[in-house]
Amino acid sequence: MQFKMSTEPITAIASDCVIVTHTEDKDMLLGLAKEIDEKLDHRISQLIAEKEIKGRFGEVTILHTWGKFPAKRVLVLGLGEEDKLTLEKARSAYAIAARKAQSIGVRELTVAISQKYKEIWNPVDLGQAIVEAIMLGVYEFKPYKKKEEFESSIERIIVTVSDISEKAVEAGVERGQIFAESQNLARDFTNIPANKMTPSILAEKAKDIAKKYHVDINVLNQEEIEELNMGAFMAVGKGSSEASKMIVMKYTGAPDSNDVIGFVGKGVTFDSGGIQIKAEKDLDEMKGDMAGAAAVLGAINAIAVLKPHVNVIVVIPACENMVSGHAIHPGDVVHTFSGKSVEIKHTDAEGRLILADAISYARHLGATKLIDVATLTGSVISALGHHRTGLFNNNEEWAKDVKEAAKISGEKVWELPLDDDYRELIESDFADMKNDAGSPAGAIQGGMFLKEFAEDTPWVHLDIAGTSDSLETKGINPKGATGVAVRTLIALAMRFGGN
Repeated sequence: MQFKMSTEPITAIASDCVIVTHTEDKDMLLGLAKEIDEKLDHRISQLIAEKEIKGRFGEVTILHTWGKFPAKRVLVLGLGEEDKLTLEKARSAYAIAARKAQSIGVRELTVAISQKYKEIWNPVDLGQAIVEAIMLGVYEFKPYKKKEEFESSIERIIVTVSDISEKAVEAGVERGQIFAESQNLARDFTNIPANKMTPSILAEKAKDIAKKYHVDINVLNQEEIEELNMGAFMAVGKGSSEASKMIVMKYTGAPDSNDVIGFVGKGVTFDSGGIQIKAEKDLDEMKGDMAGAAAVLGAINAIAVLKPHVNVIVVIPACENMVSGHAIHPGDVVHTFSGKSVEIKHTDAEGRLILADAISYARHLGATKLIDVATLTGSVISALGHHRTGLFNNNEEWAKDVKEAAKISGEKVWELPLDDDYRELIESDFADMKNDAGSPAGAIQGGMFLKEFAEDTPWVHLDIAGTSDSLETKGINPKGATGVAVRTLIALAMRFGGN
């Protein structure tokens, strides 16, 4: 998808379709929408008067121009009530509009950024949000389907500016492309089926990113993992014929600094549940249990392009959790890289086991702040549904930085507690701790367990089990993998680096 900036009047630009907006609480059109309405002999305002166009959020109305001006069609996009409009809602609305435009065969789309929103949002942020909306909204994953004969997609976006700094908007457009491309990359990785995304293949994908952007990478094989005594990580992968891999990537953007952010992503490329196997329903979706790994790979992809003044270590424990004669048993005790022992109470609580060793290893490699991203628990869905990511932490200041990055990115998070009162949920009679305590506070159990391995390093845990996959096409998310947390991680690195 190509992007072009323009300062030409919107009524002078030839394209397949031009988007204008209308809000629910306005009886008349303003700004650029008014200009286009006049060119169309007031047909838009007539439809508003007749209540056919109401301006409700996500409402889309298509009108042909019939040669009244160069664009072939006008798409009138409803933004809802103006006083409730946020950048996040605008991003979702433009995604809906872009999908509609693509569905009717639009290949060249014009989007106007007008004076109307100059006082509400920074032009850089607005340009970025609109580009993200379009690129994320029209995303499709169809590599294994026969191409339809008349399949079409948006190829070119013309962004017009009126009374706003063209350079500021252009900076946002460029940044938005990088953010969206990286999030779509994470979506691709997550949507790929498990037979085509093994731990070894995931490691190769990481190597491709490292080679393209000159990022340091080291992939630890099974023997090296064993030599490091990563007993928890090894235990999970034992049941699979696929070799486990520990992927380590390093971006050094601030060689003068000792501060290093550690991005840790859960990389279970398929999760059967182990001996305590999952129920048959939705088992096919367990190819997405590596969405955390995909998110940190997407983030480092963007960071390597944007080059913020920050140091980042990526650690991804990649494995399969399968059933075989070699699989770990309930009741086993394993020893972690940190030296702490863990009693296995449930083989389907595997994510916290591999993350325990990965978090400890990230600290060992010099991470001074940590954030892990994982499809860790079904319980977080019970608590927060599919709208917010669960956030846990051992340091309020670091958590504040992560929350701010999420807010800037439009990705919703909600903090859940890790009080000492919950410590009893991970206490074991036979080891230093156990990996499961049944149904009570399941998401918190996972957080409490990981907290033990972060120790005194500032740490945030993002449980994306409810937000990593969209059950239906909505807003910026087509049905399937969302690539959630990619934009938050990028924004966090840029914020940390003073960008």
